[in-house]
Amino acid sequence: GSYRIQLSVRTKSGGAEVHAHWDDVMMVKQGHATLITGGTVIDARSGPDGETAGTKVEGGEQHPLGPGDIFTIRAGTPHQTVVESGTVYAAVVVKIHEP
Repeated sequence: GSYRIQLSVRTKSGGAEVHAHWDDVMMVKQGHATLITGGTVIDARSGPDGETAGTKVEGGEQHPLGPGDIFTIRAGTPHQTVVESGTVYAAVVVKIHEP
């Protein structure tokens, strides 16, 4: 379909991501994290459907996130969620397909 809804629960930082065809709308439910957007994906690997993954994002803008925050990441934007050790971070993510 044109959208997906998922619950993302993290207890550690994720790697860098770029979605060629999906916008992400995140609604933070629990915990705190730092979202890094923009910059450069390090050790970038292309995957199926225009998805790119890497070890981290360098040179991006940092956005602190906490419960109640809502953030949109447009398709094509490098991003990474950084979670401090010992923290549980949870967000509802709505993925919206961009043709």
